[in-house]
Amino acid sequence: MKNTLTVDSETFLRLPVVDTSLTVEIYDITPENFPRVKDKLISLYGERPEFSRAESTETIIMPPQDDFRKQRYNAADAMRVIARLTRDGDGCPWDRAQTHESIRINMIEEAYEAVDAIDKHDLAGMREEFGDVFLQALLQSDMARRNGTFDFDDVCDGLCKKLISRHTFIFGDEKASDADEAHKLWDKAKATEKHYDSVKTILNKLPDNFPALLLAQKTHKKLKKAGYQSDPKAALDDAVKNADYAGAIAACAALLADDGKDAEVEVNELVKAKIADVK
Repeated sequence: MKNTLTVDSETFLRLPVVDTSLTVEIYDITPENFPRVKDKLISLYGERPEFSRAESTETIIMPPQDDFRKQRYNAADAMRVIARLTRDGDGCPWDRAQTHESIRINMIEEAYEAVDAIDKHDLAGMREEFGDVFLQALLQSDMARRNGTFDFDDVCDGLCKKLISRHTFIFGDEKASDADEAHKLWDKAKATEKHYDSVKTILNKLPDNFPALLLAQKTHKKLKKAGYQSDPKAALDDAVKNADYAGAIAACAALLADDGKDAEVEVNELVKAKIADVK
């Protein structure tokens, strides 16, 4: 039936996202899984008298929640809200006025705030900031939809295809016994997909706007992986001797990379410690 999600109870329980703006029909409910079905329904729709009366039923049909006041929202609702905010004629003037470039900085700021929440082990902050990062992807995708170039479904389609094609050890015939092997197979699949034919091609794919320390470490690790020989310690000594302080910073970043450390994190923590020492 059009605009109806019809699934058996076990499939319903496995679904990561349920679009409650559709009619939802759940069949083959058993006495054994009814409590779990009920709990998930309550999380989606809130407490309903019919849930308590439904223990002996094999099918539950929930009417659509097609307004914007709900017990609980999900990814499908987020897309509906954005589409409403940017609707021609009666949408939000500010949201409609934005361009890819005008909110570009928001993507960076929200990513940093999400990372800050992670570093602080702030679970409530992580929940909020991940939503703000997701919002930026939704807004940018919605702009593209209105411009007729692509939409959020295209974004998700590309993402799913990438995840499936690069996890050859899950969706293909390759085998990975540990994380290192899995990472190597991912890189192999990525190189085939991206047509990487030289280390220069790989390096040219690094974003121009990477922070300098991250770019230095990424470049060093990719060159090292490709077999290029380097001596960061000697490079550091030479840079200091010649007052090449930028070269010294790059050499330190390479040394930290060889030591398995993130230069951005290490320098950040050093600076914060200095700030804390200021009286």
